[in-house]
Amino acid sequence: MTLEEVKKLIGIREDQIWLLKAALFAPEEAITYWECWKTHKNLNHITKEDANYSIFSGVDTESLRVLPLIYRNLEHSADPLLPALRDAYRDTWMSNQKLLYRAQEIVRACNEAGIPNMLLKGIPMSLHYYKDMGVRPMGDIDLLVPLEYLEATISLLAVYGNTPDAVEYKYRHLIHAMHCFDEGGVDVDLHWQAFFFQEYQQSNWIFERKYSENLQIDSENATWILNDSYQLFHTIIHGTLEGQPTIRWILDAVKICKSPSFNGDINQITEFAAANHLDYALKICLFYLKNEFQLSDFSVNTDASSIKEINLQKKFFRLSGQYTENSIKRTVRMFERQGIAYELFYKDVTKKSKAAWLFERFKFRLLQEKKRLIIQS
Repeated sequence: MTLEEVKKLIGIREDQIWLLKAALFAPEEAITYWECWKTHKNLNHITKEDANYSIFSGVDTESLRVLPLIYRNLEHSADPLLPALRDAYRDTWMSNQKLLYRAQEIVRACNEAGIPNMLLKGIPMSLHYYKDMGVRPMGDIDLLVPLEYLEATISLLAVYGNTPDAVEYKYRHLIHAMHCFDEGGVDVDLHWQAFFFQEYQQSNWIFERKYSENLQIDSENATWILNDSYQLFHTIIHGTLEGQPTIRWILDAVKICKSPSFNGDINQITEFAAANHLDYALKICLFYLKNEFQLSDFSVNTDASSIKEINLQKKFFRLSGQYTENSIKRTVRMFERQGIAYELFYKDVTKKSKAAWLFERFKFRLLQEKKRLIIQS
């Protein structure tokens, strides 16, 4: 499998690759890719005086999320669009501060209540890897607690006005996390499993030292985060397989691997992926990262020839990248993905037949779509 074939499989456009390289490569090389992207978007004629965030109005959401990191990478250049990039950085910093403050409150309250807690995705990435609260946009706070502490955590979150989505709470035995919004729109994505392929009541081993480490969230309180190896695994799998693919996983994965203190064990997560029928997705993504973004220090063979052509895994990967805004098409796609997910992840851990398992998830999705359409109208 060639790099071009892998790019198509992942579903990334060339202009998005230019943006990612403008954010991740050394400034003297990054500026070349930034110029390519500006020309592609017909923005290379804009002067410094006219450069504000509104010039990016026609840019897709995924690409917009890369702009704050480009600002930090190119802030010492003389690029005329720096004022617009600075707007993106400042907006991200202010939005993230609000989420960080709520996360600190929640971690503090969990620690006082004796509830084991872990932060996933955005806040650990911002504090531990980027070390900058302005470069990585976040939509929510991802909080993980063991299942036996779920109801206690729901009560704790209610103190801050964060209450569970009613549909997700009703069907929580089918999912691994649910959104808890407050009236101001702050969303705590409350997890009881770290990964979508874990069954509801599966033992929560993720807090063991093999998988996690401590992060100081403020001067007096610490929380758990995934260690380098599993942070990388979670970033790749969540970013490509949970149903609404992003390109931000690439930024996060490269930042993890290029962290000065990175001590991840690629062989360990490759074995973990194989045990959970995710080795195809992981190796595809590692191959892409290595060959597109100059990550040459992987201690595992990620050449295309080593990627197993496993039909179910490959089909699941392809379907995961085919997101659509059309409700009917999205529901059909979900049903097909879930059918494969049953065979790959749940068949050996659930007592339900495939038909019963799928029917329950179909009802859940219909209620979700109904609620979404009501909100939009």
